[in-house]
Amino acid sequence: MDVSLELKNVEKVKFRKKQNATKSRNDIDNLPDAILEHILSYLSTKDAVRTSILLKRWQYLWTSIPKLEFYEEEPDRRTMLMNFVERAIALRDSSNMKDFSLSCDVECDTHRINSWISAVVKHKVQALYLGLANFQESLELTPSLFTCESLQELTLSMFHYLKLPSIVSFLSLKKLILMEVIFPDDNSTQQLFSGCPILEELIIIDCIWNNVKAVYISPPMLRFLFISDANENKDDLNADADGQNDSNSCQVKIFGNSLESFSFTGDHLNDFCLLNSSSVVDASIEVFQRDDEDFYVDVQDAHRIFKLLDGLGNVEKLKLQVSSLEVLNYAEELFPLLPIFNNLTSLTLGSELPIEFSRLLTILRNSPCLDFLELGMGITCHGIYDSILDRVPSCLMTHLKTINIFGLSGDEKEILAIKILLKIASVLKRISISFDAFDFVSSGDIMKLKEFSAQILSFPKGSSCSIFFC
Repeated sequence: MDVSLELKNVEKVKFRKKQNATKSRNDIDNLPDAILEHILSYLSTKDAVRTSILLKRWQYLWTSIPKLEFYEEEPDRRTMLMNFVERAIALRDSSNMKDFSLSCDVECDTHRINSWISAVVKHKVQALYLGLANFQESLELTPSLFTCESLQELTLSMFHYLKLPSIVSFLSLKKLILMEVIFPDDNSTQQLFSGCPILEELIIIDCIWNNVKAVYISPPMLRFLFISDANENKDDLNADADGQNDSNSCQVKIFGNSLESFSFTGDHLNDFCLLNSSSVVDASIEVFQRDDEDFYVDVQDAHRIFKLLDGLGNVEKLKLQVSSLEVLNYAEELFPLLPIFNNLTSLTLGSELPIEFSRLLTILRNSPCLDFLELGMGITCHGIYDSILDRVPSCLMTHLKTINIFGLSGDEKEILAIKILLKIASVLKRISISFDAFDFVSSGDIMKLKEFSAQILSFPKGSSCSIFFC
């Protein structure tokens, strides 16, 4: 082969690649600034700033991007981050800002951080995330934040007192997330929740209520509410907060006139109560049983759980942790008073242990239209077979079509519970059963797994349902 010809072909390929690269660069350069700024918004702020060295036209493009994010990842580079934020905000042009996120240690820079917040408020920020930690001086967020008319989403994550100004008016705020915030007192906390007239989504994660005795949450347009009230990290020297306990618990009344979805998880340190909540169609309740030998505390928690369930009478989809029912056992007189869930069609019961059959029947008797049932960690039966058949819940004979059961170990009481279910579920169409295969493999009893499956398939059925093993 002619070597000179081969070299010419190589040169042609290189030339075409260079031409294509030049054409691509020219195509990008010919795009309007607005499109280039939109493209830059998909980069991290740091990478967007780096594009300023590409061409003269790109030098200040990043100063107009609608999204700025700053995260302190390494403590020893904090000074560099703070100076970077300072420069980015100082060079910002007059365009509006869509998103601003800042996560850093505060230390003694409260004034500096407040100046940045004031700046983004002036740029009509729409979504603001503040993740602040390590306070070495008291922080009082700038008052202009709490009257920002453009703000639609606000996330505050800080283990510190939320000191509020005399006026709180979030006229455009639709989503509010509060994480580990220490509410200061009744009046200002009430002012915060009342100052969001069009709020649609509220998420409260492990905040401290011990300075508040009672508060109402009643935004008229609130549709989604998630509350986590776990008793973790409730003492922080930087926040100078006393630990949350029953002696300083707060009563939180939730008026859910438009509420559609409600979730609660935690230790129930505070008294949350749902009122006017007939619009809720999707709910999740996960209450942990506290390691407390005080019988009064256990009874108190039982009544608090009852109040939550009592406000969910119209729910259509419910996820309930079995531990919540275990807490209710401390006030068994409340079980007959539980609401009838006439609209409930889907029920998921989660647990670390199999649910007892009699407890399951208690719930099913209050769910006459249940269509779907899922048991997260199996089912067991300690009762008498005949007594169970005497009072079969109506949903098992008229509505329940699908059952999913997970985490079975092959215990005889589990197999008995499934036998009863198959017998009394007269309209059942499908039941899926999942054994904990690891238990069988680790013990070398994989053949037993097949035996249990065959045994279940041989049980008499009250319907023509299909049985699946997964």
